[in-house]
Amino acid sequence: MQRMYFESNMKKRLSFGSYFSLLAQKRIAWLLLGLIVVAYVIILGDQSVLRYNVFKATAFDLGNMDQATWNTLHGHFVEFTNHSDNWYGAPIRLAQHVEPIFLLLAGLYAFGSDPRILLIFQTLMLAAGAIPVFLLARKSLPTLPLLAPVMVLGYLLAPAVLGENLFDFHPLTLVTPLLLYAVLALTYRKHVWFVILCILVAACKEEMGSVVALLALVAIWKYRIPRLGSIVFVGGIVWTLLAFLVIKPHFNVGAQQDNYWYRYEALGPTPVAAIFNILGHPWIIFGVLVTLDRLYYLASLLRSTGFIALLAPEWLIPTLPSLAINLLTSESFQHNGVYHYHAAIIPFVIIAAIHGTRRLYLYWYGLRDEKEEQQLYREDTALGRTIYADGKPLPGSVALLNWLRSSALSIWHWLIRGWRFLVARLHLSSLTAGWQSRKKLLRLRMKDLAAWMPATWLQGVLSIWLVCMIVLNIVVIWPLLNSFLADHRPGPREQHIQQLLDMIPPDAVVSAGGNINPHLTERRYVTVFPELTVATMTPGQYKMVDYVIVDLDNASPENKSYSDNFLDVLNQIQRKGEFRPIAQADGVILLVREKNIAQR
Repeated sequence: MQRMYFESNMKKRLSFGSYFSLLAQKRIAWLLLGLIVVAYVIILGDQSVLRYNVFKATAFDLGNMDQATWNTLHGHFVEFTNHSDNWYGAPIRLAQHVEPIFLLLAGLYAFGSDPRILLIFQTLMLAAGAIPVFLLARKSLPTLPLLAPVMVLGYLLAPAVLGENLFDFHPLTLVTPLLLYAVLALTYRKHVWFVILCILVAACKEEMGSVVALLALVAIWKYRIPRLGSIVFVGGIVWTLLAFLVIKPHFNVGAQQDNYWYRYEALGPTPVAAIFNILGHPWIIFGVLVTLDRLYYLASLLRSTGFIALLAPEWLIPTLPSLAINLLTSESFQHNGVYHYHAAIIPFVIIAAIHGTRRLYLYWYGLRDEKEEQQLYREDTALGRTIYADGKPLPGSVALLNWLRSSALSIWHWLIRGWRFLVARLHLSSLTAGWQSRKKLLRLRMKDLAAWMPATWLQGVLSIWLVCMIVLNIVVIWPLLNSFLADHRPGPREQHIQQLLDMIPPDAVVSAGGNINPHLTERRYVTVFPELTVATMTPGQYKMVDYVIVDLDNASPENKSYSDNFLDVLNQIQRKGEFRPIAQADGVILLVREKNIAQR
């Protein structure tokens, strides 16, 4: 009732002397949301599918994901057989990544298998993330309807979101909208949905359990749900440990126990050695972290929200696992601002920006002494804590929390005494006095500015600032994003390549060039040229390749990683008589093993 009274008063205030009433602004906001989402789905969906249609998608990772989905549907859970210097482990994704979400993704192929289904589904999921962004912004910023579609724009046009949408398909991408819906469920106290969404997030990749665990800590703090939060926290940690310490080692047998640790060897030759190195020499982390490209990466993550996310830093806590993975690696593509490695970061940057804006308005209304409006922007109101009862504490947790609180207060008092001692010993009183006077002067100037600028004007200023930062972010990162886009529509060349693909039997074992591979991965065995054997789940047993198809005019990175000149391998297998060309069109050559010709 109190909230309705406040909103009624606000509606009267905003309707007078403004171009749009609050009701009109709400309608415009919903209209803008619909237009933005529809435009995003049409443009990004078209570009994602077009990239596949013109053979610009790659074996790593669309080919991998398509085959894993197809094999899961046909009873071979997450098996994939693409080999390269990127992956030489067991032919199953559980040795590389733990992604049970494939059990659900396989359902998309129930009525027809096509990697474009994955691409369209990915686009729709990312677009669906706009809805919780909009609703969270509307709940946290009740008198500022037009900022909600601007936040949606910042989310959908974040380079990380555009990049993960355009570059093939990855289950990890799905955590971006799932985490947004999880926070929305928390905000509206839909705890069952919150748990379901957390399970789905954890199922997308092995380290996502740690993200869920940190989100649970934030939920305990912000939403006061200690029981549920503690259960989710423990579940997230246990799942991550199980994935890293049990599942991956079980399937990834052999010499290479972790295919990706080479990226972190600056910290130590093994994970255990890295832990001891960090504990004994903590400055080693700063030696890795403090580089210009990594600082630039952090700026790019925050730029789409105009850096307002820094006003609510506690909402960035769940980003720590992904930030650590991306910042500590030696691979620059993990911290260049695009690709799917930022999927668990972007949701919390957007949420932090929403709450940062709320705090700015709370401060602004306070400067203007507008108490009624200020009530709508308090955290209790934004998070629904004034409506719903607090969660019941865990047994014994009250005593523990009291002890922690008293310990924290003791440490705080000790720090204050230490600071006062330093001020007295180092004669810093003049500096602190100067700082206090500058702080008071700044507040007076801000108060004068707030008196001159009403909150409705501030909405316009923030909207312009955010849009400018969004445009700047895209302009800065455009060279990278542009490399993902298709440069033409399908034409005769694509038709000729498809005719060659149609000549390959659906059950044949194929070795295909990196850009052609995703068009042949709906089969049990396929690999990337110049591999001529395919690993099976039986150790030591391999399948011989029946067909080879390579695009001579478009050698992808997967091909080049094997040999300085993969044409040497192609010529060699023809000279030895192992394979014979049976068709060629527009620079694409199809070869068949000699025994297959004899059998025909």
